[in-house]
Amino acid sequence: MMGKVLSALFLLATLLALYNVYGDNAELQERAERLACGSRCVRLLRAQRTPIEQSFTFQTSVQPARTLDVRCRRALLLVGDYACAPSP
Repeated sequence: MMGKVLSALFLLATLLALYNVYGDNAELQERAERLACGSRCVRLLRAQRTPIEQSFTFQTSVQPARTLDVRCRRALLLVGDYACAPSP
């Protein structure tokens, strides 16, 4: 019985991790872009997705060329709302 419960938990964690990496993140990317630039950035330079967090690098101006990194993490390990903040 304990083996089945443990297997189910691992399967659930795997499905959540896959969703975090391959699910639609358009809304989160827009939120990160608003945080980085206020409205629209020049362009998205880099996007990285892991089961625990997503990070973005936006070009915020052309002259002088400036970028800003934004990191978004889940409230809990694999679930919960994302909280975004500029990366140092």
